Amino acid sequence: MWAAMAKFLLGTAWLLDISKILLRLGLLGILMATLIFSYGLYQARSNMRRLQQQGMPMPPHHWLLGHISVVAKIVRDLPPHTHLLIIADQVRRAYPHLDTAFYLDTWPFSPPCLIVISPDLASQFTQDKSLPKFKGVRKFLKPLTGKKDLVTMEGHEWKQWRSSFNPGFSASNITSMIPDMVKEIRTYKDIIREHAIAGDIFPLEAPTLLMSMDIIGRIVLGHELKSQTSYNRLTSGLIDQLSWCNAGMHSNPLEYFHIVRPIVHQYNTWRMNSYLDPVLRRRYETINQRPESRYVADLMMRAYMRRHDLDDTPTRMNPEFSEFIRSQAKLFLQAGHDTTAASIVFTLYLLQKHPESLRRLRGELDAVFGPEATATCDILEEKPHLLNQCSFLTAVVKETLRLYPPTASARFGIPGFFLSDSGGKMLPTESCLVVAAHHGLHHNPRFWPHADKFLPERFLVEDTHPLYPVKNGWRPFERGPRNCLGQELAMTEIKSVVSVMVREFDIHDAYAEIDKARGKNKRNLLVNNERIYQISRGGGHPSENFPCRAKLVVVKEREGI
Repeated sequence: MWAAMAKFLLGTAWLLDISKILLRLGLLGILMATLIFSYGLYQARSNMRRLQQQGMPMPPHHWLLGHISVVAKIVRDLPPHTHLLIIADQVRRAYPHLDTAFYLDTWPFSPPCLIVISPDLASQFTQDKSLPKFKGVRKFLKPLTGKKDLVTMEGHEWKQWRSSFNPGFSASNITSMIPDMVKEIRTYKDIIREHAIAGDIFPLEAPTLLMSMDIIGRIVLGHELKSQTSYNRLTSGLIDQLSWCNAGMHSNPLEYFHIVRPIVHQYNTWRMNSYLDPVLRRRYETINQRPESRYVADLMMRAYMRRHDLDDTPTRMNPEFSEFIRSQAKLFLQAGHDTTAASIVFTLYLLQKHPESLRRLRGELDAVFGPEATATCDILEEKPHLLNQCSFLTAVVKETLRLYPPTASARFGIPGFFLSDSGGKMLPTESCLVVAAHHGLHHNPRFWPHADKFLPERFLVEDTHPLYPVKNGWRPFERGPRNCLGQELAMTEIKSVVSVMVREFDIHDAYAEIDKARGKNKRNLLVNNERIYQISRGGGHPSENFPCRAKLVVVKEREGI
């Protein structure tokens, strides 16, 4: 008995010693973390105070909080989940003199930023000189694409692969693929028709996302995903993964410690890869059967074969290339469906809100495609080039993308590189994240007359007209060498879908109905007096997935009889 008790006491003493060691290590870790945090805080605040003393533009800066209180007040007045892209415009509205660029210090929620809402200043670091991409973009894309993707490549490697992809996204190639798009638009139209007949409220963005995924699946993979009519684990995994991705900046501090996120990322990666890998493998093994194919995956595979002097297709892909091509395919699938679907929804919303523009567009479509509205898909399949004759349609889409640009452009500032404003002030970029805030720039009345109004005519007027867009002012796809590779595809898809939908359907938002049913106060759900606004989920998506009702267009109503 005594021996057993002694053994127990010795064991307890050992545990106490271990506990003391762990406690000391824990306290040391806390001390180190505190010192690192304090140093980072000091660096951020002192650098910003120095810029303030030099007369650099910024909101009132607090020695301890920086601009956190300024941004917190703005966020507090916005509806839940409002996209952070909107904050730059809200700062400009609160401080109207900050109408070209301003510094913003919200460390540790984000790096110190130089926010740019001027076309000329934006062109200086994206077109005149292309600054390096923000590392947060890689953090955002990694759960989607894996190790390496075209968006975050730099230097020679990026140039090499970008040139390989260009033919697949050229205007002529995209036009030739409109018949492929129409096949998916037909299915989408049938789904919306069912809702119109039922007369129910439904979230328009949900079927639009699936349609857009099916279209980009055809363009990239030459493959039918059939997401609109059945469950597809690649589509489901990619859309879900996107909602869990982040660039390392959050308005809610708890998001920095989200323990479930890595598990969800791993599960969705398995869903995507287990579907995509066999598709890509079969495509690679049969590449010689499609020598003239312009599908993006085929272009990637042939470029790889040329660079490795492969005359005949190997029976198996090199594992490194297999991982690479999978990453690019997922990148194009993500970029090709996400913001495009949202832009389609915003376009249909704005047309219904502005009946004069809708009437003018329908008149143009009647003139180009003929009076039979339900024949649009047939005509697009036969004569896809007719879409290029719809100038007002193009103007409508451009104006939608001006009001609701899907993203922003973030680059790393570098020592010795300054932006020069029209007054000759030199704005240093060193130690700053330099952001071309497209939403803020597109809504800036200094550069856009009637900036908050939907005026497609501004893209049709002569260059002497007051509404004519300012040089470098329209940049939803960014400009310069790192502009969006898929912009021709996005514009063509949006125009194709809208040309079909507005001829057969009236679509009206149902926000008022759902708000009343839920007992919500509309005043707390507006951004710039609009109930529809962009929310955070990858690119800027419509709030609440745009609840709406669809109605079949009656010919007599369209003719005003």
